[in-house]
Amino acid sequence: MIALPAFPGSAPAAVRRPLAEVDFGGDLSEALLSVVVDTGTAPGVDVAEIRLAGSDAPAVGDEGTIALGYEDGGTELVLTGAVEQVAAGAHGEVRIVVANAGAALARVRVNRSFEQQKAGDVVSDLAGEAGASTGDVRPGADLAFFVVDDRRGGWAQVAELARASGCLAYVTPDGEVTMAPPPAGPPAATFTYGVDVLELAAGPRAPIVGAVTVIGEGAAGSQGADAWSWLVKDPAAVTGSGGSGSPERLRSEPGLRSTAAVQGAALGVPAGDVAGHVLVAGAQAVAVGSAIAISGAGVDGGLVVHGVRHRLSRRDGFTTRIRFQSAGLL
Repeated sequence: MIALPAFPGSAPAAVRRPLAEVDFGGDLSEALLSVVVDTGTAPGVDVAEIRLAGSDAPAVGDEGTIALGYEDGGTELVLTGAVEQVAAGAHGEVRIVVANAGAALARVRVNRSFEQQKAGDVVSDLAGEAGASTGDVRPGADLAFFVVDDRRGGWAQVAELARASGCLAYVTPDGEVTMAPPPAGPPAATFTYGVDVLELAAGPRAPIVGAVTVIGEGAAGSQGADAWSWLVKDPAAVTGSGGSGSPERLRSEPGLRSTAAVQGAALGVPAGDVAGHVLVAGAQAVAVGSAIAISGAGVDGGLVVHGVRHRLSRRDGFTTRIRFQSAGLL
């Protein structure tokens, strides 16, 4: 465990001392110079960069955890993963790159078909192929017939299935693959402008999408589940729409073969009209997929976290940069 000293001089009692617990093939905390943990939604892969001062480095493949926090409150897990790269510098510094289950899923390239399954079933199957554990994986869209092919990695296909199901796909700090809708209920953390916000850039943005039309294939909706392979003269039976205005988007989803599935996909397109990022003193409890609120800055609650960067170093202390957008769905 590393405890960063407070700045010399008369510091107020409210100053908190950051802590880091880094364990990959052994405790690396005493030799730690810095650690940066980047997490986000699929298909991006979560990684951490650890820098050590001359120390016995772990081996590629060693599994472990990174926990960050404060001396007065303990630490919380922020990443579970395995060592991807170890590089020694000219001055005795060792750089270690760690990735979590998203990297294992990104390497999965299989050819497999699924009939009469849910999107969540396919996600769980791909996670099993990668040797990754699953957490909150919702059933998601009905898939009369769906093909996974080796032209893309499994993590990109998980992202596609999540999008079609109106969900976010990500890996939790304890390493569980998750596919779930934006959170409801109170925020996991609230930050106050002028108190604990170091930097803020947020506000309305032009719509990414307006009206969305999703067209599936087959007749599984109007003629029963066994008719997924039938060709239809009029695609209206497998067409769904959501939203309004421009820019308009027309999207083909061959894996969706019923009215309910395509309508769910159209309504599940993200349409948050507020986006931005906030930099705060280390907030180890904030994770991808959670909700936050920012008060006193004209940015209301209902903000969903899409990316987190924790940075802790002996020189600069502990900060967290949070990328967010409003939770609205079309």
